[in-house]
Amino acid sequence: MLDLHYDNHFWMEYVPSQYAKKAHISLAQAEHHMSAEYAKVAGSLDWYCYDYWSATLGLDIHQLQYQTKHKIQLRSDTLWFLEYLKKLNKRVIMLTNAHRSGIALKMQQCEITHYFEAIVSSHDYQIAKENRTFWQKAAEQHGVDFKQSLFIDDNEKILQVAQQVGVAYLRGIKTPDSEKPAQEMQYFQSINLFSELLIQE
Repeated sequence: MLDLHYDNHFWMEYVPSQYAKKAHISLAQAEHHMSAEYAKVAGSLDWYCYDYWSATLGLDIHQLQYQTKHKIQLRSDTLWFLEYLKKLNKRVIMLTNAHRSGIALKMQQCEITHYFEAIVSSHDYQIAKENRTFWQKAAEQHGVDFKQSLFIDDNEKILQVAQQVGVAYLRGIKTPDSEKPAQEMQYFQSINLFSELLIQE
């Protein structure tokens, strides 16, 4: 739904720059340090947790996100797609690894909360989307039939887990970050625009 450029800029550029200032080191040193820290927890709940990074880096991640909120943007045809689903009376549920603090800011900036029946964060269950248990809990809580569901994500590993738990229809995103080249997925069909879903088999 949202352009991934905000998250990439925040975590790969802005946070390292703030850590460099705090630790009195060069930006290159900060980037190297944070790259190592990211690698330690990649794919786990801590990877997505603002509280974890605040404690690990000694930075107030919750506050820092507000300083770059102007970069939070919807994908080009997100509103069209959400309106289309609304007209079809489809159930729309967001499943995200984002921390609740980040979700609140993004929804405030983009004003699309009302399109969703529910917004489910992995932090609600204390387990990331990369784990099957997340999916089982989400299905139980919201009465989702995966055999009749479409799930779209920019992370191929998460799509693989969704496939393992029985989600019938899966699509990747070619350009999650509008300022980076398109990505190709190995195992899943990908789209650039949501309208492509209407012509794909």
